[in-house]
Amino acid sequence: MSVKSIDVTEIAMSVLGPLQFSMNGIDVTPTAPKQMQVLSLMALNEGQMVTSSSFVDELWAERPPKSAKTTLQTYILHLRKLMSKAFKDESTPVRDILLTRQGGYLLRLPMAPFDLRQFNELSTEGRIALSQGDPQRGSHLLRKALEVWRGPALVDVPIGSVLEPKVRGIQTQRQIALENRIEADLRVGRHEEAILDLVTLTAQQPLNENIHEQYMRALNLAGRRSEALGIFHRLRKNLMDELGLEPSLKLQQAQHVILSSASSAA
Repeated sequence: MSVKSIDVTEIAMSVLGPLQFSMNGIDVTPTAPKQMQVLSLMALNEGQMVTSSSFVDELWAERPPKSAKTTLQTYILHLRKLMSKAFKDESTPVRDILLTRQGGYLLRLPMAPFDLRQFNELSTEGRIALSQGDPQRGSHLLRKALEVWRGPALVDVPIGSVLEPKVRGIQTQRQIALENRIEADLRVGRHEEAILDLVTLTAQQPLNENIHEQYMRALNLAGRRSEALGIFHRLRKNLMDELGLEPSLKLQQAQHVILSSASSAA
C-alpha cells in the first residue's frame, strides 16, 4: 500500500508555532524532547532524507553516546508507534510516511496541510504580485501567509546545532514577508495600518534600516513629518552609538524627501 492511498487531509503538520502533528484527526505529536527534535528536523526537510549523522549532531552535539545510532532507531520506532495509534487498520503504511533510507530517514507529506509549505507558497506569490505592480494582491497574499503563523517557529522544541540555522532562516523569511506586506500596504495607501505595525517593529529592531525607512514614509504619508524626521534622528543615534555608522544613502534620501515635502507645504 502506498502513502497515496491515505487521504492527505487526514495528515497535518505545523511548525510555525508549537510543533503539531495529526493523523486521521488524532494528535500524534510526540512529547519527549528528543523525539520532538527528530520529527522537527524531518519536517523542515520534508521530502528529503535527513542523514543519521545530522540527527546525531542535532541531538547530542559534540558528545554523542556510543549508542547514538541505536537510540536514534528507537526514537524512530516510537514515532512510528505513535503514528500507528491514529489508525484502526494495523496495515496502514506508516513506513510509507516516515521512511527508512540508506544512511538516514525521510518524512513524506504529499500535498498534506503543512503550514510551512503554505507560508512559502503564499509569501512567494505575494512577493511576485508586488514586484509585478499589483500591491493590492500582494498585500492580500502576504497577509494570508503571515496568518499561518501561530508563534515563533518550533517554539516548544529544544533546538540544537542543526535545527538552529533552519529555524533562524524561517524566522528571517517571516520578517521579509512582513516587510513586504508593509510595503504593499504603503503602496495602496494603508499607511495608518502600517504605522501600527512599525511602532512595534522599530522598537524591537532599533538598527533595522529598512523598517525605519518604511516608518518614516508611513508617517510622512500621514502628514506627521516632524515625527518622521524624529525617527531618522533616533535611528542615526542608535547606529552611531552601536556601530559607529551613519544611516545608509536610502535613509538619507528618505530624510531629504520629507524635508523637501515640508518645505513645499510651507
